[in-house]
Amino acid sequence: MSQVFYIKEDKNELNFKEIPEKLFEKFGNLFDKNDKTAIKMHFGERKSNTHLSPSLVEPIYDKINQNTKKTSLMDCNVLYRGDRSIGSTHKKLAKENGFKFGNIVIADGEKGEDEISIEINQKNFDKVKVGRKLKNYNFLFSLAHLTGHEAAGYGGALKNVGMGLGSKSGKLEMHEAFNLEVERDECQACGTCIRECPEKAIRYVEGKANIDKEKCIGCGICIAVCPFEAIQIPWGDSSPRKLQERIVETAYGILQNKEKSLFMNVLYDITPECDCVNQEQECIVEDKGILISDDIVSIDQASLDLIGLKNFPEDIDSEVQVTYAEKLGMGERDYELKEI
Repeated sequence: MSQVFYIKEDKNELNFKEIPEKLFEKFGNLFDKNDKTAIKMHFGERKSNTHLSPSLVEPIYDKINQNTKKTSLMDCNVLYRGDRSIGSTHKKLAKENGFKFGNIVIADGEKGEDEISIEINQKNFDKVKVGRKLKNYNFLFSLAHLTGHEAAGYGGALKNVGMGLGSKSGKLEMHEAFNLEVERDECQACGTCIRECPEKAIRYVEGKANIDKEKCIGCGICIAVCPFEAIQIPWGDSSPRKLQERIVETAYGILQNKEKSLFMNVLYDITPECDCVNQEQECIVEDKGILISDDIVSIDQASLDLIGLKNFPEDIDSEVQVTYAEKLGMGERDYELKEI
């Protein structure tokens, strides 16, 4: 049975500098001076007010950085159009949101084109596509803000790793969002998508951009570069169950290629939607604390148990992720919760 360590303190009373001390008290032996550690996290959107606080993250970053060869804050670009869909503006927003410390790495490059494939041979995927720069790190530390999610039920460590480190085309495949369309009323015929498409799969038809489905490879670059948000993403093409399974399989591929991994779920400011929502959100339950484990399944199961399934979308089985991850041998749902 895996252990999940629980910091059960209100965020307004907790000295954030105590978090890395508690982390190293339990897992300090995992860190080595030769390690290159990627701290996978979400930097928040421009209008969000409940994403991870820089004042919480900084002492964790500093402690890990002091005890390893190299440490970076890491994310990949998002699929939808916005500040976080382009590497340079993603980094700029992160700094504007207070993450001015440390090295920030956007693992799939400027436009999401910098990716590698990892062979997994599982139910939904033979290969998964993730940010290339992830391969430069042997230690993955997932620092996840636990939230609800309208399509996946919840977002925790599994989603932070799986969806979060998927490249743009990897995210499209997880969502099964292959049938990209150009909203003709929004298209201004600026030609940006035509110039940027690596497969020359876009051309003008009757004065508007049009995507040739037979040539399109699903890289998602057109979504990122269109200044008028005219490329429509068919979000509903994947069922919640298949989406969750694909997220888990991507996390599976990532973790099987890492020498070390460790997970921290922050159960503060728990909102109904993930931090990708570019607006302020109301919390759905009171703060629960912080969880730490070396078992990605146990930490997410413990998070669900502490928050309660009734607080997540009723029409989605929010335990698909942990059930499927356990089936793949990624960890176990049975755990021992130990307060520290």
